[in-house]
Amino acid sequence: MIRKFILIIISLGTASASFAQQPLKLWYDKPAQIWEETLPLGNGRLGMMPDGGVTSEKVVLNDITLWSGSSQDANNYNAYKKLPEIRQLLLQGKNREAQALIDKDFICTGKGSGGVPFGCYQLLGNLQLKYDYKDAGSDVKYTDYHRELISANTLQALAMM
Repeated sequence: MIRKFILIIISLGTASASFAQQPLKLWYDKPAQIWEETLPLGNGRLGMMPDGGVTSEKVVLNDITLWSGSSQDANNYNAYKKLPEIRQLLLQGKNREAQALIDKDFICTGKGSGGVPFGCYQLLGNLQLKYDYKDAGSDVKYTDYHRELISANTLQALAMM
């Protein structure tokens, strides 16, 4: 019995080690066509969303200090009371009803800005980059395009190789 238990633990350890080595990344085979396809980059204070363009690239820039909300305690301290009901609705497949409860009872209680009860990040700026490929002219052809976003842990592991 103990021997089987030890074998199971060793197997799980080996399996988790092999899963941990798999790189976590988002991979795209073309530049972003809309903002939601861009990849977020930043450190929690400064942020950017490059679209990965080949001949020109638009990069949306943000800074944490550009917040439209005010200093306030906007926590909704009663929101947790609805959580069991929301979970039950989700388990029953009643997603719309669960979302309605979230929209009603899980919102911030502060004054907020722009007619909503919470602040919004404001745009720092748009950076437009134009790339010049020597001898390519105005009609740049490219193949095998890809852009990717990998996790910080994966990046760290790659740097140690």
